[in-house]
Amino acid sequence: MGETRDFGPLDHISAEAIGQPGQRRFRLRVINGVGETASLWLEKEQLSALGEAISGALENEGYVYERRPLDDLSPEPVFPLNAAIDFRLSQLSMGLNSEARAIILIAADGPEGDDSLTVTMEVDYRRSHELQRQIRDVVAAGRPPCPLCTAPMDPSGHVCVKTNGHRPH
Repeated sequence: MGETRDFGPLDHISAEAIGQPGQRRFRLRVINGVGETASLWLEKEQLSALGEAISGALENEGYVYERRPLDDLSPEPVFPLNAAIDFRLSQLSMGLNSEARAIILIAADGPEGDDSLTVTMEVDYRRSHELQRQIRDVVAAGRPPCPLCTAPMDPSGHVCVKTNGHRPH
């Protein structure tokens, strides 16, 4: 059986893209209450699906976001060069703890086995709301989708399958 690490409630979670559009890599960066850090790498589609799932869960819970006054905002944390945990996600699950008003994320680096690692973490509703908005912005900052086929358009041109390749965009 693999290792499971409980990160508990998070003090920080953010999504980011690294690289140029079309060649970007995506990750979630987290810090828990005792300063442990993790970098969880995932595909753009996984990140987008996570944002949509968080949005739907918060809506179902009736959560209403209230902005904090500017003087109450926390400064951006400084991450160490090497995170305590750094892996590519193969599985990402989400659950709710309605009593604690938190979303539970369960991230695994592979199928359950002797050398697999699973990380569980708790994200309060406020941070979850802020994360889903950040995910939307990170995903939207990439290549624009083709209005006909929705495939990403390259700056050098795009041959749309909906036009049988006759009219490059």
